[in-house]
Amino acid sequence: MNGDYEVIAGEVRALHGDLAQWLGTTGAAAAGARFIGQQHAEFSMVSLDGVILERAVLAEGLRRAGNSAPGLVIDVVDIEVLHRSPECAVVRFKEIHRAGGAERSRLTTALLVADPAARNGLRWRSVHETAAK
Repeated sequence: MNGDYEVIAGEVRALHGDLAQWLGTTGAAAAGARFIGQQHAEFSMVSLDGVILERAVLAEGLRRAGNSAPGLVIDVVDIEVLHRSPECAVVRFKEIHRAGGAERSRLTTALLVADPAARNGLRWRSVHETAAK
């Protein structure tokens, strides 16, 4: 795995760019497909509500959510690589979601695993989100 900070940070930004495009615009099916395509087959996440979502459940919810937050912008800041090895990286960052005059933030910790077939050689294995101010 390329454990270079810029590669890891670039993947974090690219994934959230895809998500913002899918949720915030019309006709962005390719962005939604890229977002789901970057998730490992055994992906799971802990949502802001404390619910564990498996990849299939997340994908189904996202398929129905296209353009559900018109104009959505997701800024990703304070990216920290907490661990890196040839097999994986653990990264923590802050997401700031802005749409319709509202702003919500969350702290996210993610496990990225090496996959030469994935964008940036990284695939998302697990995500844990926590509401932040």
